[in-house]
Amino acid sequence: MATEVPGSFSVEALFDLPCACQSLRRATRIVTRIYDQELKKAGIEITQFGLLTALAITGGATQKRLSGGFGMDSTTLSRTLDRMQERGWISAKQGTDKREHIFELTAAGGRQLTKAQSHWNRAESRLRNQLGESGWKDMQQVVSFLTKGAARA
Repeated sequence: MATEVPGSFSVEALFDLPCACQSLRRATRIVTRIYDQELKKAGIEITQFGLLTALAITGGATQKRLSGGFGMDSTTLSRTLDRMQERGWISAKQGTDKREHIFELTAAGGRQLTKAQSHWNRAESRLRNQLGESGWKDMQQVVSFLTKGAARA
């Protein structure tokens, strides 16, 4: 019997890809599905959860800082930030430059983050249990090494 990967395909359906980029994109899509499946129960996606977490940690950040910190395209980030503002999870205030905005977590965003935390914990546990403790540590090291190396390329 095939082991199911979250989504509509089995592990057996996966094939080796000769391209590092395509292999990594596939892995991130599968991992994203795990987190989004859990976080959907709290009405949030993993990208939004990550941004709310970052704003909670930093106390506020510009779009440039968020874009750089997440290695995310600014246009994609703009759409996500707009949706989060519409939901009242974040607010934007003018920065030192008229073109710059500083995004901050609102009280509603803090409540959303708290609501989503247990769902995020379940997703994290699902992946951690599947990889095992040594696989989890190896994954963290490889991802960190790869991210830093690729950022220098």
